[in-house]
Amino acid sequence: MKNKNIFDKKYFELTGCVHNHTGYSFDAQVRLSKIIKVAKKNELDYITINDHHTMAAREDEAVNKETDLIVIVGAEINDPQKNNHFLVFNTDEIIQGKEAKEYVQHYAESEAISFIAHPFEKRASKRFRKYIWTDKKNDNFDGIEIWNYLSEWIGKLNPKLNGLFFVLFPSLFVKKPLRETLDYWDELNNAGKRRSAIGSVDAHSERIEKFGFKLEFLTHKTLFRSIRTNVLIPEDAQIDQQNILKALKNGNSYIVNYKVGNPYDFYAGIASSKDKSAIFGEELQFTENMYFYFKLPKIARVKLYRNGKKIVSKLDEKGRFEIKQKGNYRLEIYRFGYGWIFTNNIYVV
Repeated sequence: MKNKNIFDKKYFELTGCVHNHTGYSFDAQVRLSKIIKVAKKNELDYITINDHHTMAAREDEAVNKETDLIVIVGAEINDPQKNNHFLVFNTDEIIQGKEAKEYVQHYAESEAISFIAHPFEKRASKRFRKYIWTDKKNDNFDGIEIWNYLSEWIGKLNPKLNGLFFVLFPSLFVKKPLRETLDYWDELNNAGKRRSAIGSVDAHSERIEKFGFKLEFLTHKTLFRSIRTNVLIPEDAQIDQQNILKALKNGNSYIVNYKVGNPYDFYAGIASSKDKSAIFGEELQFTENMYFYFKLPKIARVKLYRNGKKIVSKLDEKGRFEIKQKGNYRLEIYRFGYGWIFTNNIYVV
């Protein structure tokens, strides 16, 4: 956690990894005490646990005794066909055996906070099935997982051609979110639905067993150093689960690939004056002399998107783009061809 000043407003910035599995619903036999230890070693402020159809992690002794790392336990829901994966928080209900429209609507009518997971997966090998979002009109959720490390990695894996190389150097092949996912996110925001974006790791700790040898890869230790969702919380707000979830829901956050670089000096936002400004997820009234400012710790390719269309870009470590009309504005930032930072929208109305 660190303090950050943006346009004379003060925030706490927390870095965390969303969408982790513990072994309560898988055979990986990784338990929370180890996961928490690794998360703290990697200087995470929060993690979320989303085991399939269970919130048993809430009763784990390691969670209940933890005082430094904020551990947010939700669940991952899916339909009987094992599609339409859905991350839910702020609820005690586990819905099983229902179609996606039913559980999406049910959680929307409660106080749950929800995100669709890896909605448009691709696969290079028929050995691995896709787990997709089957109905784009089923959109009564809070946000979209626009970048999922495990999903992108498996999407490019073909064991006969590149298996060993992929296992040894996984992050070389996790380059950027699928454009189809970004386009869907933009479609919803252009329709005025204001859906936030998160990035996740989907960590399970995978294993290969062959000839009596066991190889563990894509571990929590590895993935905690990759895609994170950094949230901004006003300095006068309490640092707790509810305010982290609120920031994720509202889009007061940005997604960053730490394998590309630590965004320690990054800030961005739109302002026309010091008292008229907005950060990610916020709304701002359009006026003249309005700019989208950014500052980075390293030179990168910064692309400004309005309503899902790239309108301008520049290679720099700090600068600004003039805002000439109303719209939904966000940044995509790349280094050496790899996606680095993806911000949530700022709504200029």
